[in-house]
Amino acid sequence: MLIITNNTDDTSKIGKKIAAGLKGGEVFCLYGELGAGKSVFTRALINYFLPGIRVLSPTFIIVRQYETGKIKIKTIYHLDLYRLTNTGEFQDLGMSENFHHPDTIMVIEWADRIKNSLPPKRTDISFKILGENTREIIVKNYG
Repeated sequence: MLIITNNTDDTSKIGKKIAAGLKGGEVFCLYGELGAGKSVFTRALINYFLPGIRVLSPTFIIVRQYETGKIKIKTIYHLDLYRLTNTGEFQDLGMSENFHHPDTIMVIEWADRIKNSLPPKRTDISFKILGENTREIIVKNYG
């Protein structure tokens, strides 16, 4: 699916729309250069489940965990792998154990850093800067 957004509000709406259809066990792999919209999308997805919570990028700590208090989707893992240099560092985190856990959602920014460790069943979302505020978002489901 190809989507063109004209501002961050449009990108946020995409994140919330996708969040509304989640059942648990989903893995989202996000791709795109700095400033392309990955964090805006992730913030909106998390805020769908936790309205008003401040969503901070886990750039320096790699992983942030959000407990939703919901029955169906209890935990959201937000990973920012920008600082990783190899897949071994990802394996050391032990996060692959959470792939497709039925009551979690996992959002991985800079998923290209671990392309050989990604689960075959996942949703890839690519963000491309087309202009100052315009973004191309491509959503592909695998598995």
